[in-house]
Amino acid sequence: MATTRLLKSIGLSEYQERSYWKHAEDLSKEHHTTLYKYGSIEFNLSFELKDAKIYHFDSIPVDYIDCKILGGNCSITNRGHAFYIYVVGKIENSLIKSNGINLIRLLSITNNELAFKLIESIYSLINNNQKGFENLANNLLNILKVPAVALILPKLPKDFNELLKFSPQLRRIAKQ
Repeated sequence: MATTRLLKSIGLSEYQERSYWKHAEDLSKEHHTTLYKYGSIEFNLSFELKDAKIYHFDSIPVDYIDCKILGGNCSITNRGHAFYIYVVGKIENSLIKSNGINLIRLLSITNNELAFKLIESIYSLINNNQKGFENLANNLLNILKVPAVALILPKLPKDFNELLKFSPQLRRIAKQ
């Protein structure tokens, strides 16, 4: 989740902050972005912009549970902009929805270095760094080797070409 307070704490100017919220609003209007598709199984990124009660710990947004774990030492904004990125899995008629930041946090527990490499590659891709896409693809292939992923995905790509075959979004980025 991103909040105005977080954006200010990382040093964004007022113009950059407004631009961020405009992009967040545009993304939240998109239905979804397909990350993985195999047969009737699909995993998408979903974006939501909400006005909600926001908990902060040292300018970092946390959820209610994290705030309680931190001993309730959080400040609360009763109403603020929050941008959420979810991973939504569709398996036949069933849905699973998970906060993208929580998934990265779980990955960091398993492999901290890989989690940071994933974040760096996404950042590079956003900033149009030519190696960003290559690094993202390599990091995704490494994430797919995490044993828990095999419990969720029915078919794991073995190489870059198979990764593009299963990921419409990566195919789209590769063509750009």
